[in-house]
Amino acid sequence: MIFKRSILCFALLLACILAAAGQARADARLRFTINNGWTFIGSDAPNGQSNSVDAAGWQKVDLPHTWNIADTLDDEPGYRRGISWYRKELDLDHALSGKRIFLYFEGVNQTAEVFVNEKHVGGHIGGYTAFVFDITELVRFSGPNLIAVKVDNSLNKDIPPLDADFNTHGGIYRDVWIIAASDAHFKITDMAGPGIVVRTPDSLARESAAIAVRTAEVSGSITNTSARARKFEILTTVFDKDGAPVVSTRSELEVPARGEAGFKHPPLRVQRPKLWSPDDPYLYSVRSVLRENGRVLDELNEPLGFRSYRFDPAEGFFLNGEPLKLRGTNRHQDRAGFGNAVPDNLQVRDLEIIKENGFNFVRLAHYPQDPSVLAAADRLGLMLWEEIPIVNLVNISEAFNRNSETMLREMIRQHRNHPSVILWGYMNEIFLAAPKTEEYTKATVELAKRLETIVDEEDPGRMTAIAFDRGDASDRYHASGLGEVTDVIGWNLYFGWYYGVFDDLGKFMDDQHRRFPNRPQFISEYGANADRRVHSTAPVRFDSTTEWQRMYHESYLRQMNERKFISGGAVWNMFDFSSEFRGDTIPHINQKGLLTYDRKLKDVLSLFKASFVSSPVLHIAVRDWPVRSGSNTQTVDIYTNLAVAELFVNGVSAGKKNTLPSHRSTWNLTFRPGLNSLVARGTKAGVPVTDEATVKWIDPADMSDIGINTEATFEYIHETGSMWHADRPYTPGGWGYTGDASKVISNLRNILGTDLDAVAQTAREGTFGYRFDVADGEYDLELWFAELKNIKAGERVFDVLINGNKAIASLDLVKEAGPFTILKRKFRISARDQSGLKIAFEPVKGQPILGGLRLLRIK
Repeated sequence: MIFKRSILCFALLLACILAAAGQARADARLRFTINNGWTFIGSDAPNGQSNSVDAAGWQKVDLPHTWNIADTLDDEPGYRRGISWYRKELDLDHALSGKRIFLYFEGVNQTAEVFVNEKHVGGHIGGYTAFVFDITELVRFSGPNLIAVKVDNSLNKDIPPLDADFNTHGGIYRDVWIIAASDAHFKITDMAGPGIVVRTPDSLARESAAIAVRTAEVSGSITNTSARARKFEILTTVFDKDGAPVVSTRSELEVPARGEAGFKHPPLRVQRPKLWSPDDPYLYSVRSVLRENGRVLDELNEPLGFRSYRFDPAEGFFLNGEPLKLRGTNRHQDRAGFGNAVPDNLQVRDLEIIKENGFNFVRLAHYPQDPSVLAAADRLGLMLWEEIPIVNLVNISEAFNRNSETMLREMIRQHRNHPSVILWGYMNEIFLAAPKTEEYTKATVELAKRLETIVDEEDPGRMTAIAFDRGDASDRYHASGLGEVTDVIGWNLYFGWYYGVFDDLGKFMDDQHRRFPNRPQFISEYGANADRRVHSTAPVRFDSTTEWQRMYHESYLRQMNERKFISGGAVWNMFDFSSEFRGDTIPHINQKGLLTYDRKLKDVLSLFKASFVSSPVLHIAVRDWPVRSGSNTQTVDIYTNLAVAELFVNGVSAGKKNTLPSHRSTWNLTFRPGLNSLVARGTKAGVPVTDEATVKWIDPADMSDIGINTEATFEYIHETGSMWHADRPYTPGGWGYTGDASKVISNLRNILGTDLDAVAQTAREGTFGYRFDVADGEYDLELWFAELKNIKAGERVFDVLINGNKAIASLDLVKEAGPFTILKRKFRISARDQSGLKIAFEPVKGQPILGGLRLLRIK
């Protein structure tokens, strides 16, 4: 009888809730974007909030928008960090006149001052979290409302980040919303959080799990703006992924006039819950409805996923009681052509690419990211580490500490309902560039402890992490006690790129595990540069070849898989991203991504996909290097999860090879001049799998159109398909350098005046020449020069002779072009009497230098 009565009570409550769900919601909240039709000026505008502001210089823009798309990538040093203004005239429907009107910003970088109809509404500090203002008393419903926003992305010593390997793009770069709510509603102004908190227990019971639905703060989550106290009913229902109700509850709450009050439901129990995981990201939803006398006033829907997890210092990571290696990557939010103002559909596409390639974990580096990213991670089954942007440095000031604390609270309150989030982070490589003083160390540790306390207050049960760097600072993290603050230690490790060799990774992690056996270990960053245009059969550290990047990641995956205590790792980075101060072969871009800045796949991505997914993967790794020269016998790799693969070259089998457990096999192939057809075949579960690719091999003996990347050990393939050969010494009948050419110099900084930095960044220095045993005819010769040293005019002066004739006299690169700037000289020359072409560089003062040359036969 008791059981039947319980069923009846639930049925009655459920009927009430479903009836509420079906009724008209004229009083419930309305939410819409106001992204279109703004105006913008890229400077400070006196009285920018005024109706009478001078309209000269303002331009029409739509949101999301940033003013730093172009200047972060151009050849001018630095990019604009300062004040800009945005304005919009907004007409509000008269039907909203009985509502409370809120202005909601998802992200403005990095400070904002907001005005409505010339009145200051409020400000916000921090570029990566949302904020909201109640503007009801300032708006009108007849005629336009002027919204003005003063945005400033200037470096501020009290606002993180202070120093970072990414750009602080200024602008209103995420969506802006109007929220129209009734005079009683779930609290909207609680640090722009959703108004309800959904928590699950740390571990799952055998047959059920409990959740608690309550407000973000004890001080209240139901806001009553009317002049009288009122009594409300809160109905909350859990729905399965198909929208069927599972369990419900209700609470009553009295809220004082113009006041707030909190509620806390009794736990809802879901029988035999389906668990959320990367393989089956099962999502329930929680709907909370606010009613008064049967009338719906407000409604919220939040995600719910049941999962438990833990980091074991010896055994690694566990999800829902089962061991699971975290196969992770990092993601920055910017993209070619958009800067950080990336629309939601492309944000989501990034997450889909990550999931499609077998990853199960993403570190959102180094800041809270767009709400669409969190929602996509929930849906796709991607676990997240989300962090605030305290990167490389802290400022010892209470203002910096308070801003850091506010950023952390905002991030947690806005995103804590997402089951995808498993780690909150709040510092990255914080001793890397820091002063080596006791004061700084102590202040940093104290701030970390304050932030850890905030996580405990805001989201008890969720774990925390911090990312350390290896180097002089590595033991400082331990000696200071910083390593004891968070639940998980992440290591940013670059053995074989910035320092050491590949195998040092395993040695370092073994040492950490030996010294700190009770500390969970995770590799939060690892990566190496890769420019899809730069290639070598003998790659070396710092050359930015895709071949070195592939060797790097092959080694790291093997070493991490060999060590159970390593919970997992996160590649740095999934996508190339902008970083204005960088040089390298692609200036202003951190090119460690597995995909390019415009989301083109690099071959190395297939290594991860073959290692991580169960569906068939068969990839001939030549897409990055489809045009080649040098020896006609070269190696070609295949990445696959098939047990055996066979490779055919121009229709002839090059043999079968076993590919497991490394997921890579290598063939030595001989190419013929021109196009070569490559076909790979295999089977998985009896199903045939095929991949096809082509390689164009250019005979280096063909000197009718030849570019030489002087001093370089790598080939460079321009987007047009033109080839710049790796340099080599002269041999009779061919081409190459002659004389005293043992001195080589390189400088990986941005070379002005060219987009072929990989060619211009290396040079041959000394008393040397080049010889080409070409057929008689007419040729165009183009010489490339760039001064790669910080020297003054007059310190390097030299002559250039072509076939014994002085073509350039007393060339002074600094005087003519300036340092680190390309200078080109082109000549029409003749080869006669089978003597070929000879170029000589003779010193006047200092040593001659040459960055590159191209030779093209005209007739």
